[in-house]
Amino acid sequence: MLDPMTSTLSPDFFKFLLESESKRAMRYTYFFSILTVEVDQVENGDVLDTVSSLIRQSIRTTDVIGRIDHKRFSVILHHAETQNTYNVGERIRDRVENYNFSLKNSPHKRTVSVGGACFPSHTPDVQGLLLTAHEMLQRAKSLGGNKVYLPEA
Repeated sequence: MLDPMTSTLSPDFFKFLLESESKRAMRYTYFFSILTVEVDQVENGDVLDTVSSLIRQSIRTTDVIGRIDHKRFSVILHHAETQNTYNVGERIRDRVENYNFSLKNSPHKRTVSVGGACFPSHTPDVQGLLLTAHEMLQRAKSLGGNKVYLPEA
């Protein structure tokens, strides 16, 4: 259920919770969003535990964070519309950029790229939400990283 390195949700359990959130949002007609966060420069998972902690500090306790793959996390932001989602993405990006990672007894800087999407503003289903957030992440990375992108409404 938890990723042992980062203490975030495993990919399968995260996707299960995302599906549940989607069904609730459709049933009760409310917004929620997803952010996909990828470390721009990572070597052997050297900073993932710290990055997951910085993400956790940047979101509400009711939001959900999961590790999706080697250097990527996703976050479910409950009841978050586009501007809120962008603001949280920027808060995460800024917090990571300004943190002094200690690697091999010397300070290092790291950055993250963030892509996001909102339900139902940007897409009406979970697969579309994941795809859109991934596309926005790819856009952030292709423009040099250390950026936050969401679709224009």
